[in-house]
Amino acid sequence: MEINYMKQLQNCLEELQPNEYIVLHGMKGFGKSSLTASTLKNSKFIRNIFYNEVYWIKFGHKRSVDEDILIQLNRLYHLVKNLEILPDSYKPESLKDSLIHFLQDYFSRAKHCNALLILDDVCDKKIIDTFDFECKTLVITADLDVVLEKRPCVIEMNDGFTEAETLGLFAKVLDTEVERLPVEAKLINQECKGMPLLIAMFSAQFEEFKHDMKLHSKRWRYYLDSLRNKDEKNHVIKKFLEKQEAIFNMCIDQLPLEMKEHYEELVIFREDVNITPQTLEILWGGSPFQVEEMMLDLCHKSLAAKQWNAELRSYIYGVHDLLLCHLRKRFSEGELVEMHKSLIEKYRKYCNGNFSKLPADNYSYSYIGYHLEQAKLYDEFPNIYLDFDFIQQAIIHSGLNNLLIDLNNYKKYITKNYDRVYEMRLIDLGKFLEEQSSVIAEHRRKNCLDIVQIALSHPYEGYVKDTATQLAKERSKYLYIFHAKKLRHMDMPLSEEVLTKVHTLCFTCDPNLILIGTGRGEIFLWDTFYKRQKVFTGHDKNSCIKKIIISNEGDCFLSLDDHGVVKLFRLFDDENYKQNNVAVLSPRQKQSFWSGIFTSKIPHDDSSVVFSVPGEVILDMTFAHDSSSVAACTNKGTIRIWDRRGNILSDPGRSPQSNLKNVAFTMGSNLLHVMDEIHGFLISYCKYGEEYTYISSYNVDLQKKKIILFCSVPEQNNSLFIVTEEKAVYVKWFRSQNHIHSYNKQTRASVENEKTVYVCASLTNDGRYIVLADSSGFINIWNTDVGHQPIATYRSRVSSLDTYWLKEEGCHIICGSENQLLHKWKLPVEGTSTSIRKHLFDAKVQNFGDAPDTIVTETLSNTIITLVDDNKIAETEPINAKINNLILYAEKIIYVTDKGIVNIFNIRSKENIPVLNFTSNVELVEILDMKRDHNSDILVCRGTDNNLKVWENVKLTYLIEDAGYIIAIHKVDKECVVTVTRNGIITIWNINGTNWVRVDIVKNLDSVSIYSCLSYHKSFLAVLNENGDVVLYKLQQNTMSLPAYIKIIEYFRKRYTQKLTCCEISQNDKYLAIGFEDGDISIIDTSTSEEINKLSFHTSSVTQLRWAPSVIKVPILLSVSSDELVWWNIALALYIRKPKWPSIRINRSISTPSVGVKGNITPNMSTSQSIDSCIFNMQNQVEDKDTKSDIDKETKFWKFKEGKNPNKPALLGVVELPSNFFAKVCISTDFTKFVTVDIYGSVSTFTLCGYN
Repeated sequence: MEINYMKQLQNCLEELQPNEYIVLHGMKGFGKSSLTASTLKNSKFIRNIFYNEVYWIKFGHKRSVDEDILIQLNRLYHLVKNLEILPDSYKPESLKDSLIHFLQDYFSRAKHCNALLILDDVCDKKIIDTFDFECKTLVITADLDVVLEKRPCVIEMNDGFTEAETLGLFAKVLDTEVERLPVEAKLINQECKGMPLLIAMFSAQFEEFKHDMKLHSKRWRYYLDSLRNKDEKNHVIKKFLEKQEAIFNMCIDQLPLEMKEHYEELVIFREDVNITPQTLEILWGGSPFQVEEMMLDLCHKSLAAKQWNAELRSYIYGVHDLLLCHLRKRFSEGELVEMHKSLIEKYRKYCNGNFSKLPADNYSYSYIGYHLEQAKLYDEFPNIYLDFDFIQQAIIHSGLNNLLIDLNNYKKYITKNYDRVYEMRLIDLGKFLEEQSSVIAEHRRKNCLDIVQIALSHPYEGYVKDTATQLAKERSKYLYIFHAKKLRHMDMPLSEEVLTKVHTLCFTCDPNLILIGTGRGEIFLWDTFYKRQKVFTGHDKNSCIKKIIISNEGDCFLSLDDHGVVKLFRLFDDENYKQNNVAVLSPRQKQSFWSGIFTSKIPHDDSSVVFSVPGEVILDMTFAHDSSSVAACTNKGTIRIWDRRGNILSDPGRSPQSNLKNVAFTMGSNLLHVMDEIHGFLISYCKYGEEYTYISSYNVDLQKKKIILFCSVPEQNNSLFIVTEEKAVYVKWFRSQNHIHSYNKQTRASVENEKTVYVCASLTNDGRYIVLADSSGFINIWNTDVGHQPIATYRSRVSSLDTYWLKEEGCHIICGSENQLLHKWKLPVEGTSTSIRKHLFDAKVQNFGDAPDTIVTETLSNTIITLVDDNKIAETEPINAKINNLILYAEKIIYVTDKGIVNIFNIRSKENIPVLNFTSNVELVEILDMKRDHNSDILVCRGTDNNLKVWENVKLTYLIEDAGYIIAIHKVDKECVVTVTRNGIITIWNINGTNWVRVDIVKNLDSVSIYSCLSYHKSFLAVLNENGDVVLYKLQQNTMSLPAYIKIIEYFRKRYTQKLTCCEISQNDKYLAIGFEDGDISIIDTSTSEEINKLSFHTSSVTQLRWAPSVIKVPILLSVSSDELVWWNIALALYIRKPKWPSIRINRSISTPSVGVKGNITPNMSTSQSIDSCIFNMQNQVEDKDTKSDIDKETKFWKFKEGKNPNKPALLGVVELPSNFFAKVCISTDFTKFVTVDIYGSVSTFTLCGYN
């Protein structure tokens, strides 16, 4: 602090001109006078700037202001004249005028006007007016108002000593080194908040006991506890508080009566909280500007401090701990209770008795429980904390952890002194919040949190589900979805929310303590039991922590940032932290947008050692196996090894042309390995004495893929595990004397498709399992010795992983981070469940009130079962092959194996018939209902070539050669189909018996088609291309030729920069919905070819789109991603005013599509129905089955549904999609039921609340 402030003060003094002022402003005890003295120690500086004239006048508080002024005028006069002080017999009135006249004359002379007059501890404006001699003036004050009229240069001093300065002072008085100070020294600095006066007093006390304090920690602990408890029995604390008490009383008692009363009301706040103007509006009853003006006055008098908070876009205020402590002494316990009650009543008035409508002020939801307890309003707790609306708002504004801790800390009051009924309610609520924490946190992040909707998916009956059901029925204007789940297996993670996005994580030696690397250079030690954190700083705040590793002893850890800096931090135990078993969160954790008003603006460095290679960027680091040394490799091919104090032990080699990205030790640190990712070589060094010498290299052939894990295998001396974005590789070798030979590389796991990559990985501490997380949102666990298939699968989109071996419990904890969430799973070492299957399924979903649904799904026994109302009605024999595709059609199941065999299983007769055989994988299977006289259905399949195989019955199978690499087949009428090929060729086929005749062809040169859909009335075909083109074709009869045939005409074309995934045409042909890989959805009005809205919510690819039947007369759209199902009402988003763009503008990242409409097409928008474009079979039209009253009921149900978020009016509802590899949902034709099957085989059925 002092060095930076000294430089600032010195610069201001150098620029100071006669008749100008500098002000050092801040609370008493923050070192303003010490700073001034230190700055003016330089005699050359004083000679050059002030011509050796510096006059320091110190004012006191024991005399009246007028008396003090006279005494100090007299003193200044004699300092100037270098005379003895005048006797007191002079008359004050005449003496004062004479002194002022003389001093004005003196300082007005050219040779004296550059003198520096220091007015120390000024508390009254009279002093400034009296000592205005037009020379250079430095004012030291706690009240800025006394000098503001002089328009001074202000230096604010509220943040005290840095940690380094405090520890340096402690070390100096104890005659020792900073490194030898115990951990309590840092904690004492934190408790003092760097206050120089208090630290100086402690330093003086330490010096008296320095011999003892250098040897023992008990006295350190005594002082730390005294500080924390403000224990006046301690000599230093007592002396300090006595010294400050008179000053504080004087400052407070000088305030105007109204301001004094308002200031005293601040006594109700906890230490370190940020107070916003909105909070003060309620407390003081004024307007925002009035309360801010009053707080400004208090800040000027050093009774409070303010700071701009960019995240809140508001000023925030704080009162120093010592002032709060002093304020509390001024009131009795009863008076404090009444003050808290007063605040609660003001809250009640503000929100009209509904505490879910507290102000969003970054304070009220976090501390309402504290104020209720302090006010002893215990009966209010159950009404507030069991209210779902309050719960939702509390989570939104203060976070889930804060709410859970409040529920635990105040459970006595919430349960009405442990009443059995209320206790069961609280237990059920806590279980719900903990088990659904990942969904809650994610929906909070996406600004769509709806506790009622999430509670409807809670799998257990009880208070939470009953309350949610009741609320959902009462709130009929909103869409709520019931979720019925037939449980086969549940493996829910234990999830919790932390304060910031997690970039990397690492277990310590305690499974409840996790080190978290952030994106702003900080490292958190997160306590998962108490939900508390300790912050380690030292890295650049603009850096991102890439990697953290813990030493074997658990006493320290290494961290690497993206600037290539490695630091070593010590870990220690704070006994007070552990003993305090009541989880009391700091304001930093309780307030979402907290900032430290009284903390040093200069971040301190908690690290003990810094490891770096000048001019190079360290890309990886590791501890030796005994943690005695540290190895690192750089972007310029340097390998370096240090001891834990930072001394260089070895430089094995430097290869400037290499980019060494990974380093690891094996064989008890006798072998050192680095990975040259660019050239694909594993380079090994052997330790001889203290040096490492090159021994061998091996081409691992990783095809230049990014490496995400490079580590030794525990319990083995001759192997490494390497994970790239594509595969996990086990590398083993043999060593004889000075050689490594017989390398053996084995692939243990690999991604399943080219669109998926591994994003992070971790090897368990016993070396038996490799945990791999991929970009599709799945975590697979594989055996390291055998890699046939995963032994377990979890669903979560994590970005970092670590594991912890609970050896005695026989399991591993797997921890992964997802944004601000930590997920934990327990993996049993023995008896691990057999492989989780990607449950292929299909379903015939019945309309509301009809017969039970029919669901077909594969099993872990590799059979296919048919379920009706959760009862098994049919099952195939075990299938001796992997099932690649599965379709339910009428009473039959069509399934395809990886051996190229297409089978039909009859559900009724239980008969299985292999109908087609391919020599390759079967990539396309379609069933076409052609309504023929002899046979209504035909089965069309394609292997990996350009030929189609058609099966009509056991006696009739034929081949359509050179049909093209078809990706989709759509039935147009009973004799006609349209096909779309991968290379963009669209063909209309006329089918006459076994003869398929091309009647129209459209070729798109240089196009790669990826998806297509046909409208129900068969009038429009939409095709998506890989280059971002969306093409809508019109299918119409060409009556100019005989016989007439259907012709394909391009209707319009758009191009997007985003990657396309799927599309769907509404049943009335009015809208085209397009899904993107980034989760956005574009809605196009087909009559105008214009994009009328862009729907943004999903953060993963849109996999499925489905419009509700057009007969309900409301454009309802369902969108599906791997994370959730979302219902939209497009009509609610159509008339939103779009921003007016200037005629020339820079393109945004999501560009407005270019449109080309063929002029020769007259828009002829049919009111026909559409057919679903998904892979499952759909039922007949809605209007063919439903009565008019049923349709009116559906229309009424959807028409009056409102969006819950005014910022997304079209968004009606969001439901988490159960873990599902295919993100597939089967839907009833009346759009009232939605069915899916998760990776465990559990069937989920979603229905509409209030639809009956």
